[in-house]
Amino acid sequence: MRILLTGGAGFIGSLIAQAYRNRGDHVVIVDSLVTGTATQVPVGATFIEQDIRDPDLVRTVIDHGPFDLVSHHAALKDVRKALLDPRADADANILGMINVLRAAAEGGAGRLVFASSAAVYGDAAVFPTPEAVECIPISPYGISKMTGELYGRYFALNRDLPVIALRYGTVYGTFTPAASEAGVITIFTRRLLSGEVPVIYGDGLQTRDFVNVEDIVRANILVGAAPMQSPWAVYNVSTGTETSVRDLARTLISLAGATCTPRYEAAKAGEIRRNVQDASRLREAVGWAPEIQLDQGLAAVVEATRHASRG
Repeated sequence: MRILLTGGAGFIGSLIAQAYRNRGDHVVIVDSLVTGTATQVPVGATFIEQDIRDPDLVRTVIDHGPFDLVSHHAALKDVRKALLDPRADADANILGMINVLRAAAEGGAGRLVFASSAAVYGDAAVFPTPEAVECIPISPYGISKMTGELYGRYFALNRDLPVIALRYGTVYGTFTPAASEAGVITIFTRRLLSGEVPVIYGDGLQTRDFVNVEDIVRANILVGAAPMQSPWAVYNVSTGTETSVRDLARTLISLAGATCTPRYEAAKAGEIRRNVQDASRLREAVGWAPEIQLDQGLAAVVEATRHASRG
C-alpha cells in the first residue's frame, strides 16, 4: 500500500508509520515538527516537513501520490492549552483537517482515517458509551475533534472520499507525551521514580478508558485495509474498562516500589468526569479487540522510564 501519514513524527503517528513500514508499505510522512521529532520518523519512510494548513499540501499529495490511504494524526493535543487558547486549537485541528481532506480528495486518495477522540462525547449519560449517543463536547479539544468528524462526513458523502473516524480512548504507552490526554501516566511515573509525590487534581474519582498505543496501531492497520460498507464510518477504539485516576496512581505507586500517598489539589476546569467507551462496533467490523491489559502496559511504562532515567 501507499500511505500518507500526517503527524508521523509524533507519538501515535510514528508507531503507525513504523507498523506500515514493517509490512513493506510505501510511507510518506508530513509533519511540521511543532510537537513531533524527526528522530521518530521510521527508517525508510519519506519525510516532508510541512504544516497541514499549508495551501501547498494539495500539491504535495498529488506529487507523491496517488495514495491508497491518508492517515491523519497531525493535531494539537494539549487539552489544557486549548482551554486557554481555543483559537490555536481550532486553527490546527479544524482548518488543518479541512486542508487535509481537500488534499486527499483532490489527490484521489482511496480513503482517509481520522484520529478523533472520546473527548467528543463530553459528559456522556451512557456507559460504556456507544458511537450512537449524542456528542456534546465540553472542551475546545473535543469541539475541534467533533467538527473534524463533521467535515469528514461531509467529504465522504459529497466529495468521493471514504472517511473513517476513530474515537480513541485515553491513549498511553512508553514515553507518552506529558501534554497528551494520557500524560498523567508519564507525569506520575516520572515523579514517583524521582522520589516525588504524585499530584491528583480533584477527588481522583474521575475515570478514563486507558488504551495502549499498540492496540491503537492494530486498529489503524485493520480499518485501513478492511472493505468499507459505506463511505463514512466512526468507531470507538477503547477497552471498555473504566479506571479512576486514584486507582491509576495506586497501581503506579506499587509498580514503582514507592510507599507515598498522592497529594490532592483543586480540580481543573473542563475535565470530563467519566469516560469509558463501547468498542463492540469495531470488533464486529474488523475483529479488533484490545490485547494489552492496563497493569501490563503500566509495568512497561515504569520499566522504560526507569531505564531512560539511568541514561
